[in-house]
Amino acid sequence: MLDIRSATSKELAIVEELAHLIWPDAYKDILSSEQLDYMLRLMYNQQALQQQQNSGHQFFLAWEGSEPVGFASFSEVSTGIFKLHKIYVLPQTQGKGYGKQLLQFIATNCRQQNGKALQLNVNRHNKAKFFYEKMGFTVIQEEDINIGSGYFMNDYVMELGLE
Repeated sequence: MLDIRSATSKELAIVEELAHLIWPDAYKDILSSEQLDYMLRLMYNQQALQQQQNSGHQFFLAWEGSEPVGFASFSEVSTGIFKLHKIYVLPQTQGKGYGKQLLQFIATNCRQQNGKALQLNVNRHNKAKFFYEKMGFTVIQEEDINIGSGYFMNDYVMELGLE
C-alpha cells in the first residue's frame, strides 16, 4: 500500500536521491547525458529544493512501507490555478498504479485549496504524456524554456480541470 505524506525540509535529501535514481531512466531516450546531469545539478540540489519549498512548492513523498518510491511537488501559480512541478516514481515501481495514486492525491489536495485547474509541463517526446492524457489532462500549448548553458526544455503544457 502506498503512503503519501508531506515532505519535511530534512526529507528533501530523499527527493534529491530519488531524482538521481529516476531521471537517468526517465530521460535516457530524450536528453543527452550532459543535459540530464546539468538539469539534475540545477533543479535537484539541496539549496534549489529548499528554495522551491520556501517559495511555496508543497513536496510530498510516496512510501511503500519504509521505502521512499516517489515524490511530487506543486504550487498555486495564480488564483485557482495550480502547477504540478514534479511527479516521479522509481522505474521498478511503475505499473503498480503509484503514479496514478500520487497524481490523484495532488489533484484532491488542489481541489481542497479551491483549485480550478492543475497544469503541468511534459517534454514533447516523453511517453508520460500518454499517462497524463489517460488521467484527463489535455494539451493547452507548447513552450520552449531556456534553462541556460544552451539547453532548452521543449514541453507541452497540459491541464486538468478540477471543478
